Amino acid sequence: MAVVALSAAVAVGLAACGGGGDQGSQEQRRPPSLTIGDLHRCKSGPTPKSMRCGEIWVPFERQAPSLGKTRIGFAVVPHSDRDRPSRGAIFAVEGGPGYASSWTVRSYVKLFGSLLDRRDLVLVDMRGTGRSRPLDCPDLQNGRAPDWIALPACAEKLGPRFSSYRTSAAADDIDDVRRALGLGRITLYGDSYGTFLAQSYAFRHPDTLNALVLDSAYPVKGESAWYPSLISTGVRSLAIACRRSPACSGNARRRLRRLVVWLRARHRGVGALVDALAAAGNSPPDAYLRIDRAGAALRHGDATPWKVLIAQAKLGYGHLRHFSLAQEDIVSCNDYPLLWSKDALEAERRAQLERKVRTYRNAGALAPFKPREVALSSETLYQYCLPAPRPSSLYEPPAGPGEHPTEAPVLVVSGELDNVTSPYEGRLVADEFPNSRRYVARGAGHVADLYDAGSPPAVRTRRFLRHVLNRGG
Repeated sequence: MAVVALSAAVAVGLAACGGGGDQGSQEQRRPPSLTIGDLHRCKSGPTPKSMRCGEIWVPFERQAPSLGKTRIGFAVVPHSDRDRPSRGAIFAVEGGPGYASSWTVRSYVKLFGSLLDRRDLVLVDMRGTGRSRPLDCPDLQNGRAPDWIALPACAEKLGPRFSSYRTSAAADDIDDVRRALGLGRITLYGDSYGTFLAQSYAFRHPDTLNALVLDSAYPVKGESAWYPSLISTGVRSLAIACRRSPACSGNARRRLRRLVVWLRARHRGVGALVDALAAAGNSPPDAYLRIDRAGAALRHGDATPWKVLIAQAKLGYGHLRHFSLAQEDIVSCNDYPLLWSKDALEAERRAQLERKVRTYRNAGALAPFKPREVALSSETLYQYCLPAPRPSSLYEPPAGPGEHPTEAPVLVVSGELDNVTSPYEGRLVADEFPNSRRYVARGAGHVADLYDAGSPPAVRTRRFLRHVLNRGG
């Protein structure tokens, strides 16, 4: 297959995108500020027949060009109705962080469905993932060492570029791809961490959006470093899952409390139970029911289901181009709220963590667990970030104090049983945007619409986009 130049088949549709208003029209007339090569057939990962890939080069730090540049790879699926011009572009960004957006192309195509008849799909791989020079720290990626040991070696390898792998820089990368493709306003979809990145984009580039969908969202502003809804929503979802299941009887919430007391009495830590509960929102209701069954079996003398539940075998993390664990860890340490000051040295961070554990005033939100059990014995609060480097002077938060959110229509989708990114957090996100609406999918978990195009949340997402985009022309 011959190389397809940007100015040929793909660009005809892309250059006409957006309905961008004055701002979009001005940007379309302005030559791209970055040099972009020809789009070509994608060479790895899922590659639908029409999909083409390209790349741009951006500074690691836009305020410090001496740190050099990095490659940002992206994929384009042109609109399917080639007899008519494109009506816009939908950008989609994956979660993790660490996952490559372009590897999820088939799920995105199914999710957006007939919207792609007249709209192009653009998938930008976040810096450090997929086609954007994936970060490879082998001890992390291959599961040879725990994160808190392997991360410092990875940080030393990156040096001053450690802080460059952050959400605000990635949001600017997306905008550079948009401009390089000659686009005006775009539609942006994010799932899981992709909602965090998409929110950052919506604060940093608010006038470039005509619609925003955030599936399984948590806030770039106002999140507690304790992430209390992780536990409270998990406990509530456990009770709901049992109440709705014919195979579960009695009071699951009470059984969970008894299990915690039983484990403490036998001097067996509850950290593994906290971790299991924290992950259950990814696959409800079965994951919650497995916790209930395993705990009951353990208390009655059968430890096998419990051992299966809490097994933490380090089997590695799969293909680097699909997922980079180093990128996930680094972005998390750079951008997420933590229980200590990121500007402090490691020894002071540990002292601050201990003080936070002793003085936490909302302990009821973590019941039946204690603050010390959640903060020290589980893996839920990013303890591996304790030895991470301090932020550089060039660091910018995902959404700065002087930045204002987009006024474009926003849909926030949450799963009722999702404690990874809870409906409570979804409400916090929706409250940040002046033109937002929420949808909570009954019985659904994390990323409720992406992997089942026929599900109610997927139908709601398409309905929202059709309404907004058709109204905009």
